[in-house]
Amino acid sequence: MKTFHFFGAIVLSLLMTMVASTGASAQENNNRDENNKVVRGPYETNRLFDNVWIGVAGGINVFENSFSDIGGVNPALDINIGKWVTPSVGLRIGYQGLSASSWASQQYPYFKKMGDDGRYRNAFNHAYIHGDVLWNISNAFSGYKETRTWNFVPFVSAGLARSFKNGTANNEFAIGAGLLNNIRVSNRVDLTLEVRQLVVRQGYDSSLEGGVAGMTSATFGVSVKLGKTGFKRSHTAEYERNINDLKALNASLASEKEDVENDKDELAAENAALKDAVKELQAKPAVVEKVMLDVTPGAVFFEIGQAELSPQELFHLDFYLQNVIAQDEDKVFTLTGYADKQTGSRKRNQQLSQMRVEYVYNLLQTKYNVPAERLVIKAAGSEVDRWGNPLLNRCVVIE
Repeated sequence: MKTFHFFGAIVLSLLMTMVASTGASAQENNNRDENNKVVRGPYETNRLFDNVWIGVAGGINVFENSFSDIGGVNPALDINIGKWVTPSVGLRIGYQGLSASSWASQQYPYFKKMGDDGRYRNAFNHAYIHGDVLWNISNAFSGYKETRTWNFVPFVSAGLARSFKNGTANNEFAIGAGLLNNIRVSNRVDLTLEVRQLVVRQGYDSSLEGGVAGMTSATFGVSVKLGKTGFKRSHTAEYERNINDLKALNASLASEKEDVENDKDELAAENAALKDAVKELQAKPAVVEKVMLDVTPGAVFFEIGQAELSPQELFHLDFYLQNVIAQDEDKVFTLTGYADKQTGSRKRNQQLSQMRVEYVYNLLQTKYNVPAERLVIKAAGSEVDRWGNPLLNRCVVIE
């Protein structure tokens, strides 16, 4: 009964340790992004000898031939080597055992002595060669953190258990599960606190009973990390997203470049047409002179999108003023600004025609001293096609 109470105290303390380790993982977690979300993987694949450790621990074994037949507390030794494949998944092989004992109703090969209650005490050597799969819950749920103080690691186990004593041996296949607590001391050294429950066939203690028996062990020890430690987060997905974004941007820029080149070709063609029109107008000075002298309206013409006159058109305005406006000092002249509707929006063309007529109006007052009462200005925009030609409709008419 004392043995059972002792074993119960150990289990209770380990359960309290598990609760504490879970709380510690939650409290120290700072593996969050800018949106306060836990960051989990992916991680770069580590090399064969990276994140490898060797562990040694000592503690106790308790053999349970049944729920009512619990053996004594015996010393235990645990030696293992393992590797973390990912921050959350690890593999381990090792030796666990040393000695164990049990009670039986009759004498068996592992018999050592008779108890006060008339039962026979068996004592035997115990060795369990096993392989384990470990799951680091702290990293899995709270995100990987190499400097975390406490890691909570449950595991499953399978292997060969061997009992032997007094020239007799018994080999059994065994499975089990347990909890490993890693307590970080430094970058290379961890303290370990581990409890394991092993399941074997009854009769492992050389008795003739058939059924299921167990072996509970609790150990405390140290593990030393070998090779390179820690994991680096993989940025492959981030790089791929950036590459895709750059490809999309490049496609957009290529499309914009094509549009610009098309606009450039259109503007070059329009500029060539304007030059031809200017040459044509310059080639007929006598006709222009006659029109300017004999009749109104007169007109000055602007480049596309412009609200100021070229030197040639300033010359024409000067000629018209001296030979028409100056000849009749009492006549009131109307200045009407126009724009061509083939280019620009309706609103822009209205604004452009207003700017053009105000420009000519200001020239007549400031440069040629024409009184304001002799001038009336209007802005017709692009709604009126005065000349039936886009090149000529970019003008101010004086009449």
